[in-house]
Amino acid sequence: MALSQSPPPFFRQGLSARIKLFIALAAAALLMQLDSEVNIAKPLRQGLSVVLYPIVESLLVPRDFALWLTDRLKTVAELADEVDRMREEQLRNAATLLLADQVQTENRNLRELMEIRQQNSLPSVVAKVRSGLQDSLSRKVLIDKGLEHQVSIGDPVINSQGVVGQVSRVFPLTSEVRLLSDEQLMVPVFLPSAGIRGISQGLGQQDGFQIRFVNLAAKIKEGDLIVTSGLDGLYPVGLAVGEVSLVVGAPQGQFPTVIAKPLASVGRQKDVLVIRRGAQTP
Repeated sequence: MALSQSPPPFFRQGLSARIKLFIALAAAALLMQLDSEVNIAKPLRQGLSVVLYPIVESLLVPRDFALWLTDRLKTVAELADEVDRMREEQLRNAATLLLADQVQTENRNLRELMEIRQQNSLPSVVAKVRSGLQDSLSRKVLIDKGLEHQVSIGDPVINSQGVVGQVSRVFPLTSEVRLLSDEQLMVPVFLPSAGIRGISQGLGQQDGFQIRFVNLAAKIKEGDLIVTSGLDGLYPVGLAVGEVSLVVGAPQGQFPTVIAKPLASVGRQKDVLVIRRGAQTP
């Protein structure tokens, strides 16, 4: 029996691969031409877009979250930088305002000192407080005027608020000033409201002084103004010294305790006026 030359039906391949490819390309070209002319694929695309929309959106969620998180972190960082910048600017503005306030205060103090100088027609020199002296037994400050400016021991020192103290030691370029609160400084004073005289004496470490030897019958009350009496021949009459802060009665026949606080401050107002009285230096 002769063998058959044709393959059995199980192995039949039908059309060749090239023919199938040609048919597919032709069909694709035909569909593209028809779609461009009559838009036959539009319903299909619309339907597919509706079906695929949830899938596409779900796939875009991680990307959208990453973009949102990045934008959020960037916004927070920018806000933090802005807050730091505004804080620094506020500090610079505060420093500028403080400096301007200090300059304005010093200028006003200088003008008032010049007016006092002209009104009293006394030989004087304007000085600046350089520092406070660390001394547990006295209350003193150092000013930048000395022997070269004809400053001498005993010269009164005032500012626009009133009496500051008195020169206690003189050097060629600087001088020490004993403040009203120093125990060793005594100034003849007058209380206009009570019409009495007395002598001020510093309280030492406390920023204040007491009025000694006042009239036993005097009616002194808190807030009374204290001025210089001029009896010592050093301080001009009527300069503000301080105001009464405490009055403690005493038994009959004894002087009452009168405590006062100075009106002149050397903390903010650095400029002072030294009235040259020509006291002898040691």
